[in-house]
Amino acid sequence: MANKSHPLQAAAQVAQSREQAAAKALGESQQRLTEQQSRLQQLLMFRSEYATQFQNEGSHGISARRYQDYSAFLTNMDHGIVQLQQQLAWMQQELQKKQLAWIQSRSKTKALEEVIERDRKTQLWEEDRREQRDSDEHNLRGLTARMRFIDGV
Repeated sequence: MANKSHPLQAAAQVAQSREQAAAKALGESQQRLTEQQSRLQQLLMFRSEYATQFQNEGSHGISARRYQDYSAFLTNMDHGIVQLQQQLAWMQQELQKKQLAWIQSRSKTKALEEVIERDRKTQLWEEDRREQRDSDEHNLRGLTARMRFIDGV
């Protein structure tokens, strides 16, 4: 069998390249999301510790200025937490889009690979049939020639 390239091989290679790019983008997006989730957890933990410190100091009496500083800092932290949560929600949506893009590109790659493989198997089967037919014809000619030889003797 001539080992020539399948007509869809170039398309399959492009699809594989796109799938790899989609997988890379998906991985990077997942990594960024995980990093931001970790950052949010750290921020929430820090806010909780700071609020506890505020309560502890406040229970012993603190100045109005110190109270305002604590309160302003907690308010700023709360705004930062809300912004980070909004960013995380957006990142999760982006991650879902990238997952969908990867799934679609994987499906296209797989479909092309399956067509190529099916065609390859069909081609092998046809070649085997052709070889078997040629072998049968060769054997039949040899048998015919032997029979003529025997009849002629």
